[in-house]
Amino acid sequence: MRKLSICTDLLSLLGTPLSLEFILNNSGSSGRRIDYAAVRRYFQAAGSDTAATASYMAHAQNLPENSVHYRLGKEITTIADWLDAVPQTGRVLDLGCGAGAWTKIFANRYDSVIGFEQSASMVEAARTHLAPFPAAEIVEGDVRKDIPDGPFDLIFLGGLCMYLDDADAVDMLRSLIARLAPGASIVLRESTVPQGKLMPEGEYQVVYRNVNLYQDLIREAGFPTADLRRNYAYTNMEVAVELVEARRKYLRFLPDQSDFLGALTWYALRALTPLSFWLLPRALSRFQINWPHLQNHFFRLTPSEKT
Repeated sequence: MRKLSICTDLLSLLGTPLSLEFILNNSGSSGRRIDYAAVRRYFQAAGSDTAATASYMAHAQNLPENSVHYRLGKEITTIADWLDAVPQTGRVLDLGCGAGAWTKIFANRYDSVIGFEQSASMVEAARTHLAPFPAAEIVEGDVRKDIPDGPFDLIFLGGLCMYLDDADAVDMLRSLIARLAPGASIVLRESTVPQGKLMPEGEYQVVYRNVNLYQDLIREAGFPTADLRRNYAYTNMEVAVELVEARRKYLRFLPDQSDFLGALTWYALRALTPLSFWLLPRALSRFQINWPHLQNHFFRLTPSEKT
C-alpha cells in the first residue's frame, strides 16, 4: 500500500488526467463503443491551419511545430530497417494519413504512395503539403468501406486502430491482407496503456489498449505474429503534454492557451535532455510508476503464407 500511496501522490503532483479507479483497474471499457461521428468532428474542427500539429496531437497543448518534427524524425529512426526493406519501386498505402507527414516521407522514398484520410480538413492540408510530390495521391474516404485496392508493398497505419472499436479494427486489418503484395507487411503505430483498456469520457473518442490486447486483435485478424518496438519519441512528446496539463491544473493564474508557454515547456525539456526525455521516464518505470501515462508502440504485421 505504501508503493500505491507514493504512486498516487506523484501522479497527483504531475496533474494526471487519469482517475485512481483507472490506475487500479482499467481492464474493461464497460461495453462502450467509439462514436465515429465525434471522431470526425474532432479532426474536422482542428482546421487546415493546425492540421499538421493536430495530426500529432500537439495543437491542444500549444506545442510548437518543432515538437512534431522532432518526434517524427526519431520515429523514422526507430523503424528505419523496416522502411529499408521496402523497394524504392514499391507502392505504399498510408491509412489515416492526417496532414500527410508520413505520406511525404514515403513520397521521398518510394515511387508511389496513396494517403487515405476521412477528415476533409486533413485531406485539404495533406493535398497542399504533398502538392510538390507527384508520387503522392491523397484520397478521402472511410477505412471501414473505402480502402483502395492493392497490391501494396507497405501499408502504414499511423494511429488509426485507436479510433476503431475492436470488431472494426479486426475487420479492417483482415481486409488489408488481400491488398498486400507478396512478402509485404503492415506497420501500425498505436498509442497504448500499460494495462487493460481505457476509453476516456468526452468529445475526444479514442480507445487505448495495452500491447497484449493489440496482439490479440492482430492474431484474430489473421496475422500469426507481430514484431514490436517501443516508440520512445512518443514518450518524449507525452512528457511535454502532461507537463502542460499539470500547469493548467495547478497554475491557473497563467493563460490556459498560450503558444509561448507551450513552446517554453517544449524547449526547456529539450535543453534538459537526456534527463527529461531519457532518464526520468526510465527511472520512474523502475519504481513501477507509469509516467507519462500513455505509451506508443510500432507493430509490424506479416501474414502467414497460408493466409
